[in-house]
Amino acid sequence: MFKNKTFEGENVPKATKWLFCSSGMFRDLVYQFVSMFLLMYAQYCGIGGQESTEEFVAMYSVITVIIIVLRVWDGFNDPIMGFIVEKAHFKWGKYRPWIFLGALLSSIVTILMFWLPVHGWAYVACFAIFYFLWDFTYTMNDIAFWSVLPSLSQKEKVRANLTTLLSIFVSIGSFTAGGLVPILSSSLGYTISYQMFSIVASVLYFASQLILVIFMKERKRDEETEQTSENMKFRDIFTVLVKNSQVRSSIVGILLYYTGASILVTLGLNYFYFNFGYSEAGTYQLIFTVVYAVATLLGQFVYPLLVNKFKFHKMQIFTVASILTVIGYGFLFLYIFLNPVIYFPLLCILGLVVFFNQTLISMVLYIFIQDSIEYNEYHFKERRESAVFSLRAFTAKLGSSLQQIVLYVSLLAGSLYAISNQISGAEMEAIKMFGDNAAEVGKYVSTIANSITGYENVEFWQRLVYQIGFTIIPGLLMLGCFIWTKCTYKITEENHEIMVLEIERRKNNETK
Repeated sequence: MFKNKTFEGENVPKATKWLFCSSGMFRDLVYQFVSMFLLMYAQYCGIGGQESTEEFVAMYSVITVIIIVLRVWDGFNDPIMGFIVEKAHFKWGKYRPWIFLGALLSSIVTILMFWLPVHGWAYVACFAIFYFLWDFTYTMNDIAFWSVLPSLSQKEKVRANLTTLLSIFVSIGSFTAGGLVPILSSSLGYTISYQMFSIVASVLYFASQLILVIFMKERKRDEETEQTSENMKFRDIFTVLVKNSQVRSSIVGILLYYTGASILVTLGLNYFYFNFGYSEAGTYQLIFTVVYAVATLLGQFVYPLLVNKFKFHKMQIFTVASILTVIGYGFLFLYIFLNPVIYFPLLCILGLVVFFNQTLISMVLYIFIQDSIEYNEYHFKERRESAVFSLRAFTAKLGSSLQQIVLYVSLLAGSLYAISNQISGAEMEAIKMFGDNAAEVGKYVSTIANSITGYENVEFWQRLVYQIGFTIIPGLLMLGCFIWTKCTYKITEENHEIMVLEIERRKNNETK
């Protein structure tokens, strides 16, 4: 069943192109579900209502530390997995085995994380164990999957089209999780809705990866590249970062970008509760998620047009998009002084500006890091796709740790944990009273939560503190990403074309 199917040349077979890109939708569905809602599940359901807010904060603090520590560890684990993927050779492909095994194991763990039948400190202990297992197993799939992308083709146009198509499907998965889960939780309660979604998302994720493994074709690797992979040492992963200035530039830029962009999403979940109220938050968040989806898809559609049709250089797109993003965050901060319900259309317009331009930034940064692989092969005669993309994954995990710190500090500084504790207690009480009657559970929780959330019930200074974390901090990170990348990244379109031609010339001479 798992035969090693390959193709030659720079043009990717249509079946491989669509299977690979479309499977990214269900991968990101699970990833976003866990990254966005696992902490929400812990906050509003897993810990359970405690007798004192201080004890609730203590448990939530430990969980936050666990997430930060494990994500930092997982960041170091990514290069280890990248090294293993780079060195390992199987009869049924270089990347397929890890894609399959990682998907199978992480799907199982994802379901288990949302079905833990314990609360309090017992839940905190189980959370640490299962979150470690999820990080470890998902990384198997993640490193192998993203390493496939630059290996399929070296052509700039083919690679840009692949990146665009993959980004569209990834975004659909993200939007589905971000828009659907809040609606379900506001009507059915956290426990029931999250448990149901964990099963559906995990099954779709594993099924898509299984189909990909069976039918995908990997690009045939030349003997020199294979020999280089076999001779690779673990320290070579970090050597790439040290000696390749363009990998280093891309990695730091992606770290700053990812941290800033993900803060808005992570803090946004609580933002809608505190500003629009518990029952209405899901509706407003769904609308805002649609805006996010439209802006992101529009950016992904516009990017190849800007590059291929209008012949804009990547750095030109990056510069304009970065400036508009920073300005957009500035106006988003000022939104705190307006009535959030009356001026919600303005929030959507500002979100459209920010998300559209952030999409352009992300597209450029991913092309930058892919081009840095050819830079490595041109200068050092080694591609190191898995090594480079393990470093990319490392930045994502480190960025996730930083965003958790911003979330924790924003909630703590705004004295907002008391609200979470009361809602969590209502959730537990409702389940004891109504069991699996989702409608009654949701109704009971909503009644209590509506009386303590919304801009009329949450004090202005509390919302202002949260607004700073929601807008000012990501805005500064985006500014830092722009300044750093503008000053350090040097691969132009012309440079990249020269490098690819020289690499091909070397290979042709070696085969003669």
